[in-house]
Amino acid sequence: MTKLTRRQIEDHLAVMGYIKLQSQDLQGVDLSGINLGGANLSGANLSRANLNRAILVDAFLIDADLSYANLAGADLSEAELSGTVNLSHADLRGAKLEGADLAGVNLTHAKLSGADFSRAILNDANLDQALLASTDLLEGANLNRANLTGANLFQVDLSGTNLRGSDLSRANLSQAKLISADLRRAVLSEANLSQANLKNADLGRADLRGANLKGADLSTSILRGAELTDARYNSQTKWPKGLMADIAGAIADDADEN
Repeated sequence: MTKLTRRQIEDHLAVMGYIKLQSQDLQGVDLSGINLGGANLSGANLSRANLNRAILVDAFLIDADLSYANLAGADLSEAELSGTVNLSHADLRGAKLEGADLAGVNLTHAKLSGADFSRAILNDANLDQALLASTDLLEGANLNRANLTGANLFQVDLSGTNLRGSDLSRANLSQAKLISADLRRAVLSEANLSQANLKNADLGRADLRGANLKGADLSTSILRGAELTDARYNSQTKWPKGLMADIAGAIADDADEN
C-alpha cells in the first residue's frame, strides 16, 4: 500500500468532504492542524505522526497505532479510541479528549499534562508512568480498573472520578483533589497522597498499605474495610471521627521530609 501524502489527503477532503483512512500507513506524516473530524482511521499506522492541533472530533481510531505521535493541542472530543489503540509515549499535552472513548487504551509514558479528559471513558486503560501533573480536567472521568501504576498525578483534580478497582500503586497524588471520588477496592499501596483532599471519597476496601497520608484530608472519607497497614500519617492528617489510626495499622511519622 502506497503511503499517502498530506497533499493527497487534503485534496481528497476538498472534493469529498470526508475521508476513509482505515489501515493506512501514515507513519511520520505531518498532519499538523488538519481537519479529520469524523474520519475513519481505524487500524491506521500513525506512529510518530505530527498531529499537533489537528481536529479529530468524532474520529474513529479503533486499533490505531499512535505511539510517539505528536497530538499536542489536538481536538479528539468524542473520538472513538477504544480497543488496542497504542498511545504509548504520545504527546497529548493540552489535547481535548472530552467525552472520548479510551477504554483499554495504552497510554504508558504518555505526556498528558493539561489535557481535557472530562467525561472521557478510560476504564481498563493503561497509564503506567504517564505524566498528568497539574492538569485539572479529569473531573468526572471513568477510570474504572485503569492501570495508573507510578503515574504522576501531582495536583490533579480527580473529583467525582470513577477509580473503582484502579491500580494507583506508587502513584504521585500529592495535593490531588479526590473529592467524592470512587476509590472502592483501588490499590493505593505506597502511593503519595500527602496533602491530598479526599473529602467524601469512598475508599471502601481500598489498599493503602505503605501510602503517604501526611497532611491528607480524610475527615469525611469512607474507609470501611480499607487496609491501612504501614500507611504514614502526621499531625496534619485529618481522619474520620472515631477512627484510631494506630489501631488500624497506620504509623505516625512527623519527620520533615524536606
